[in-house]
Parts: sequence; structure tokens; C-alpha cells
Amino acid sequence: MIQRIQTVYLLVVAIIAFIMLFLPFGELTTEHYALVYNAFSVKFIEPISTQIISTVYIALELIAIIVLSIITIFMYKNRKRQMQAISVNMLLVLITILTITYIYPELLFSEIKELQDNTLKYNLSILIFGIPVICLILAKKAIAKDEALLKSADRLR
Repeated sequence: MIQRIQTVYLLVVAIIAFIMLFLPFGELTTEHYALVYNAFSVKFIEPISTQIISTVYIALELIAIIVLSIITIFMYKNRKRQMQAISVNMLLVLITILTITYIYPELLFSEIKELQDNTLKYNLSILIFGIPVICLILAKKAIAKDEALLKSADRLR
């Protein structure tokens, strides 16, 4: 059924991933330049010019999390497949966190010479991305609880 608590958890995951599409992940400012890092691009702003590096793969990962969460909501008739979809979504969320915090900053700092000595300061918005992991764990537990309840009801018949 759609009106179960796991639907709320999965909806929260989709909403937070949607919000993360538009929030900046981190910033780096010095006297000579500024850097803004979000899901779609990294803007390297110098006094003379601006350089934009695409990070569209992060945006695609967030969109995949949104789509998978919404699809998982409507898999309520097949609880085992729903739990598998939640496991895949959890893996995707963890890969996205790794991509945001480690992979892209390492690639960017090696590409732009001025950034190699400085460290990126992450915004508090990056902490919000821990909520989907918790919600996915809670949704999986709620589905397992429903499955156990149905198995016990079948034993009573």
C-alpha cells in the first residue's frame, strides 16, 4: 500500500536529492579568485575571467536517486523487489556522497594549478545528504517488518 511509512521515507529521500540539485556543496575564496561548487558546475572566478567546469555527472546521480525513490514507492506489491531497489538506491547515495566529497574535488584540484595548495570548504548543505541514508535504512526496516507481519498472518491461516 502506498500509505505506509516507507513511502514517507522514500519521499523524503527524493525531496532531499531534489534540493541538493540546487544547493552549493562548497566554496573556496581567496584574494585572487573564488570557486563555487554545485551539482551542475564548478565556477572558478578570477578577476579577469571565469572558468566553468561541468559536474553534470553529480546532477545525473541525484536525478537517478530521485527517479529510483519514486519508482520504489510504487513497487509496494512486490516487497522483495522494493527492498532490492532500496539497496541499489542506498548504494547510489553512497557513491554520490563519495563523488561529491572526494572524486570531483581531487580531479578539480589536479586540473587547476591555483587550487592545489588550498582546501575546499564544504557548506552545511553537505550534511543534509546524510538524511537520505538514514531514511533508506528506516524504509528497508519498515518493509521487512511488513513482510514479517504478512508471513506471520499466513502461518495463522
